[in-house]
Formats: sequence, C-alpha cells, structure tokens
Amino acid sequence: KPRTPHVRSAAFAALGACDLLRVRPEADPVRVLLSDCLDLIPRRPGPHWNWPEPRLRYANATLCEALIVGGITLRQPVTVRHGLAMLQTLLELETGTRGWLSLTGTAGRGPDDPHPLWDQQPIEAAAIAQACLRAFEVTGDLSWVHGVRRAWGWFIGENDSRTMMYDSAVGAGYDGLEPHGRNSNCGAESTLAALSALQCAISITAVRR
Repeated sequence: KPRTPHVRSAAFAALGACDLLRVRPEADPVRVLLSDCLDLIPRRPGPHWNWPEPRLRYANATLCEALIVGGITLRQPVTVRHGLAMLQTLLELETGTRGWLSLTGTAGRGPDDPHPLWDQQPIEAAAIAQACLRAFEVTGDLSWVHGVRRAWGWFIGENDSRTMMYDSAVGAGYDGLEPHGRNSNCGAESTLAALSALQCAISITAVRR
C-alpha cells in the first residue's frame, strides 16, 4: 500500500501506530505500517556531522522518539539504540555554549551554522522533552531527566533571548523566540507544545519522587 515519502510524517505516523498497538496488539496492518515508517527514518551519521540528514529541520527529536518507541513496540533493540544515539547527538547539536537549548531556527541548521539561529520554534523544545522522557522510561538513565528539564527550561527563559515562552496565567505558549524577545502571538501549536513540555517536566518530577 502507498506510504508517505516524508520522514517526519512517517515519524508521527509511527508514534500513532505505537499508541494503537498498545491497546490493539493484534492489529497486524498497524504493525506493518509501523515497520514501514521506521524503515523510512534515516539513522546513519552523515558525512559532515553525526546527524543522519544534511540539515536539522522540523520536530527533529520526533525522529528519535519514533525509533525508541517503535523499537520497543517491535522488539528491535538495535532500533532503540539508534534512536537513543540520535537523541544524544541532537542534544549536543542543540545545546549552546551556556548550557541551555539553542534550537534550530525556521531555516534549519547545517553542520557549519553557528549558535544561535532564529526564529526558534516551541515544537522543537517540546519534541526534545517528549523524546527524552521516553528515553528515560526505557533506560532509567538520569541523564535524560536533564534533557527534559533543559527542554522545559527553554520555555521559562533559559534560552538565547532570556525570554519567557510560556504564559502561566493563561496556559499559553508564544509562537517563536526572536533575537530580542519573542513573537507575542500564542497559536495552538505553540500552546500545545508548551503544555506538552510542562507535562513531561511534571512526569519526571513524579518519577524521581
């Protein structure tokens, strides 16, 4: 059957397939879909840096999360290891010299692009939070806890513009981090990203207790 040729669409579809298989493990067509989607996600380091694509683009950590969760679902430990290794690489690429996340901008990031880049999007931080939480659940390695905290920190001012990207009074997220502040619009995607990262941070706190 036809499948999407787009890597990020495949990654999101893989996560949806994993959710469905948790409640309907007998759904063989969904298992086939999951396998096909995981096969589309590149894993080998590129010739110029350790990320398997020429440039970082959109929702990069979702690729890692799909490999981690999909590998667990299909009982493919090699796939899980690929996802964990990619996530570690991504954290290294997306961390600035001061230790906070310095995310890929809207134009992407290549091996020769310096920090910081603009405009930084909330979905990048949220995807990192989600992937790091999954990695912690799978491995128990506390280093992934720090990844979740770093991702949530981006929303509460631990970022390149030292700007709050979450309005706790109304539960909204701002649309983009700019060189001298933020885009003041609070769109649905940005708000959902902020709330997702907050949920991940709360989950980590609960786990550690």
